[in-house]
Amino acid sequence: MHSKARWTFLLGFLFMGCASSSPGPQRCSERSPYQGPALRTAPESIWPTLAPRRPITGVLDAGLTQALDTALDAVLRQVPAASVAVAVPGQGLWTATRGKSRTDTQEPVDSASLFQVASVTKSFTAMLAGQLVQEGRLRWDTPVSTWVPEVPGTELMTLEDLLEHTHGLVSFNALPGFEDGPYRSPEELIRLSAEQPPQFCPGGNWAYSNTGYVMLGRILEQVEGKPFSVLLQDRLLRPLGLAHTEFRAAGLPLTQVVVGHVAGAPVTDLDYAAPYSAGGLASTAEDLVRFWHALLSGEVLAPATVRGLFQDMHSMDVMYPPTQPGSTMFYGRGVQLYDVPTGPGLMLGHSGGIKGFSSVVAYVVEDDVFVSVVFNDSQVSAEAGLWALVRALREHRDAQALP
Repeated sequence: MHSKARWTFLLGFLFMGCASSSPGPQRCSERSPYQGPALRTAPESIWPTLAPRRPITGVLDAGLTQALDTALDAVLRQVPAASVAVAVPGQGLWTATRGKSRTDTQEPVDSASLFQVASVTKSFTAMLAGQLVQEGRLRWDTPVSTWVPEVPGTELMTLEDLLEHTHGLVSFNALPGFEDGPYRSPEELIRLSAEQPPQFCPGGNWAYSNTGYVMLGRILEQVEGKPFSVLLQDRLLRPLGLAHTEFRAAGLPLTQVVVGHVAGAPVTDLDYAAPYSAGGLASTAEDLVRFWHALLSGEVLAPATVRGLFQDMHSMDVMYPPTQPGSTMFYGRGVQLYDVPTGPGLMLGHSGGIKGFSSVVAYVVEDDVFVSVVFNDSQVSAEAGLWALVRALREHRDAQALP
């Protein structure tokens, strides 16, 4: 555990920082049949375990918490600070926030510290859309032009395209100077992306694009007649008791948010409100675990709707090639499926990354456990921290099973 190479997880990608900008057709006159890799659906065998909602209240046994503490200590040799959580349904929850908020002043984090979670925000945005679909106020197949007619080609796109990244619009963060430039409004982000040739015609392929989720946030605001931040509070944060999650507003600093770092150096030139509904949340690992547990347990959406999020998922391997044979990733409706046979195995979750931060939250199927990790340094993948905690849990369980 002392060598970074021993615990670096193969899925060390940064979703807010890596996006394709390869130009496709100048314009599209119709939707295209899907021409990408084979689709995948999460195994049906997963759902019976999750269907009966098992609480994650309570405290995990002392031996396991000690093993997790030791694993976290090793991880903290690589990053300034970490927010981590492990929840075992029916048993309890362990969570910790440790390290330095910023390396130049050595200011420590505390229990109230928040971390930018970047693209993990997308799962929250997608669940808001799913709730409105369940209520009959939206349809997955409704043309995006219903709400965003000013963007060329939106008459060919559907809400489902925005959720699944099959719309073809270039991701705004792939444009030059985004991460170091001034704050840009959601409308400007959409406009800048729409000025570029599409990567492909809607439906024809898959490419991770934050622009679609910014558009989705604006659509949700139009449908509900409320700001996106209010929708989050009313529909998700308050009902689920997620008291340590905040949506960033432009020019309004949150003093409880720790400072992001790149290779140990503080980041001071980025407004974290810019990604909006594609990545503007600040939170804790504990809140992320509680949200993901509520989602997969059917508390946020009906169980049948939840299963639908993980059907006909698109391969992410073209944009994010696996570094180990046999490992794959797939994207659904605001959710991801990871299959890492030589690591944690099958997981349902979402990852995120932006300059200064790396995050992940996932349900690890083999271990029946929810894990979330957020680092305030984007040079070290949060997936590495997740794997370290999962290994510690497995080693503890193996030791308990010995005669």
